[in-house]
Amino acid sequence: MAAAVSEFEPWLIDKLKSLKTDEGVFGSYISGILESEESIDEKKDALEGILSEIVERDISAHVDEIIDKWELCKPKEEIRKSIQDVDIQLNKLLESQSLATTSRREYTDEEKKIREVILSQYSELSDNEENQDKEEVSECQDLIKNTNALDVAAAARERREQGRLEAQRKKEKDKEDREKQKALKEEKKEKRKTQKGERKR
Repeated sequence: MAAAVSEFEPWLIDKLKSLKTDEGVFGSYISGILESEESIDEKKDALEGILSEIVERDISAHVDEIIDKWELCKPKEEIRKSIQDVDIQLNKLLESQSLATTSRREYTDEEKKIREVILSQYSELSDNEENQDKEEVSECQDLIKNTNALDVAAAARERREQGRLEAQRKKEKDKEDREKQKALKEEKKEKRKTQKGERKR
């Protein structure tokens, strides 16, 4: 999604600067959420969580603005292409796994006879049993797809949580730095006052 990124990222950096926050930490985290495969509602919830750390009001307006800009910058053809790429890669992966598990083997005459007997017994299966086998295979395939989706969602959740923790740490550090600067200012003021008082004496 190079085109989307090239238009969106500069806009997001400017947006975060206007909100007076660190665009390096929050920008990559927000981009990560938008690029995830979650629903719009889940993305909005995640963005509201981040923006509540940055701004105090109009959070949903900022979230809507970010989502709208992301949708505008995201070319539809690239979305379709990325979906097709994922499907192609998944098919290749499944094919390579099945090829790796099946290897040619030479059978002895005795093994061939036993094999033929077994195959002839199985060829007498009723249509009903064959259908049951097909259903079991499709259930297994569905289970594999579901676990893949769960793994992707868990990884996305973990990335978001990591970003949220980093943002929280950054916010706390900024707060500490501001407090230190404030304390230094106060200390300098006090020194000036005492120096003026000593000069007057």
